[in-house]
Amino acid sequence: MKDATIFIKELWRGKDLYRILMNLACRNVSLHGKVLDIGSGLNKASYHRFLKKSENVEIIALDLGFDKVGGGSHINLEQDALSYADHSVDMVLAFNILEHLYNYSFLLSEIKRVLKPEGRVVGAVPFLVGYHPDPRDYWRYTSESLRKILEDRGFKNIEISILGRGPFSAGYSQAEFVFPRFLKIFILPCVLLLDKMILDLKPKMNREKFALGLFFRSFN
Repeated sequence: MKDATIFIKELWRGKDLYRILMNLACRNVSLHGKVLDIGSGLNKASYHRFLKKSENVEIIALDLGFDKVGGGSHINLEQDALSYADHSVDMVLAFNILEHLYNYSFLLSEIKRVLKPEGRVVGAVPFLVGYHPDPRDYWRYTSESLRKILEDRGFKNIEISILGRGPFSAGYSQAEFVFPRFLKIFILPCVLLLDKMILDLKPKMNREKFALGLFFRSFN
């Protein structure tokens, strides 16, 4: 019931299904210490409403587009070093940023450099999500490729989970932009119910076939 209420509220706020599932996954993430939020935009993104935050947390936003709107820290994430000393950051948030970087390995190396020995990177990447240039849109990652690029940069204890419910929600996500918000509130519960029925009938079905995205966490 609680999740159903969240779905309705987020739909009414204009969030798509992928973003809702990503935000729900953020409920299991606790922030502490110095946190870099990379590619978040000037205003705090919707996932901040779901993250748990300690009293001493310091969140610093970095984004390519800040010079256009004022405020924050502007940075070219494909070539500019992060302006922090080695092993000086407790956590890095990297939500929906890697698909926009052709040279994503540079940013991952910089994240690895600035994180403390037990620091964590947390983020998400889309999969069955439409083309969305900001300013470019280069990649879609499978769980295998995402794990490989994180391991190649030296990250350990990598956890990757599927953001998706099944074939019906995957299909819905491709057409949800045509529905007005009030219709989504009625359509989406039916879609999720159909997915539950399919998964009950075929519990061994590979859910990654229908992933809207991937949520990842890793220690440095």
